[in-house]
Amino acid sequence: MIKSLFYKNSILASKLIGYISKRLNFGAGTNFPGKIARKIAPDVLSYLVNQSKREIIVVTGTNGKTTTAGFIANILTKDKRKVAHNKKGANMLTGITTAITQESSLNGKLDVDHCILEIDEAFFLKAVDEFNPELLLVTNLFRDQLDRYGELDTTAKKIQSAIDKTVKKKPLKVALNADDPMVSALAQDKNIKKVYYGFSEVNFVNQDKTVKSPQEVAACSCGKKYDYSKIFYGHLGHYSCNCGRSRPNPDISAVANIDINNSTLTITSKNAETFNVNLNMPGLYNAYNALAAITLCLELNISPEIIINGLENYSTIFGRAELTYLKGKPALIQLIKNPIGATEVLRTVKDNKNSKLLIIINDNYADGRDVSWLWDANFELLNNHNKQIITSGIRASDMAVRLKYAGIDHNNLKIIENIKKAIDYSLLNLENDEKLYILPTYTALLELQHILRRY
Repeated sequence: MIKSLFYKNSILASKLIGYISKRLNFGAGTNFPGKIARKIAPDVLSYLVNQSKREIIVVTGTNGKTTTAGFIANILTKDKRKVAHNKKGANMLTGITTAITQESSLNGKLDVDHCILEIDEAFFLKAVDEFNPELLLVTNLFRDQLDRYGELDTTAKKIQSAIDKTVKKKPLKVALNADDPMVSALAQDKNIKKVYYGFSEVNFVNQDKTVKSPQEVAACSCGKKYDYSKIFYGHLGHYSCNCGRSRPNPDISAVANIDINNSTLTITSKNAETFNVNLNMPGLYNAYNALAAITLCLELNISPEIIINGLENYSTIFGRAELTYLKGKPALIQLIKNPIGATEVLRTVKDNKNSKLLIIINDNYADGRDVSWLWDANFELLNNHNKQIITSGIRASDMAVRLKYAGIDHNNLKIIENIKKAIDYSLLNLENDEKLYILPTYTALLELQHILRRY
């Protein structure tokens, strides 16, 4: 009885704080309500999530978590399933607690079929102390905020430890990116059910064929570098090593045709059934997100027709290739946070001739203090960009220096550290036939969301 009262008070506090934050425009309200809820009832998240009637689904990895989880949630909703989902992308335990308490009733009930939880890859190990998924999807592992997470093998070990903890408590099925050698090496215990996904072919349509995606060295567990017969971007591709380890054959494979603003995927499922998906989002990175979501949903026995419906009618989440209108002018907002992801975004910007660019770089804790990754991202893709580029945020000057070294004419660079002033300036100077691309880091995205509520 007393425990139940703590849960109810915890949920009430979260809902009230969330409501007040929204009404008074105090930030995004994605973490603080959950922080207070956990102070009142530390196990409130466990209590609610474990009420799921069907599988608890976790999505983790470096890039694509928010969009992939959003795809899955939309598909399951089209399949008439009730879902709870941290859709705003706040993926540490406080943010997840906020999202789930907002979805629950005041009397402590969570009436859903599935919880779909995007979890920061560094916090997944902590999360499994509170709840354990039946389905885990790992998108990819790239260098990301090294000052906070350490080397990639450390991150992979944390995910593996979380998997090991989970399988001691309940059966687990894991969906893994076959094209990522670090991801495909996870969950090798024969008692863990695995399903692999990957691309057999990637074609870029109406884009500069001379532009190559950045590549990172991937090493096998034996210490030698992998040989690649195909490489799509980063260390993702078709790989093998002389020691015998190689890319596993995907259970779900696809051919991707990547156009400037959209993609077409031809999916081949386990039973050799094929179907096409038209994805109204740019970039190979979003094609990977879609393939990951398709794989997991096929494992839930959802029909291709419903999957197609869920993907083709998906509304983007704020800051994830979201097209919006600010003062009547088109703006596309795309989060950037590491070299590989940023370069893939820049590829799509490069091929849009009537684009102006606002890059907002912060170095707060959630962004990663070390912004040296800017030098690894291929900003040289913009060296023929003849329109003005505005840099903003805490590290606006660092970003401008990076662009200068990338070959951008210094006369085309303008530094406006204040984000609101930078947005106002960008919109004021946007011509009728132009689109504004806004590329923020994570905390800049949150600040941007707060500012845009006033437009």
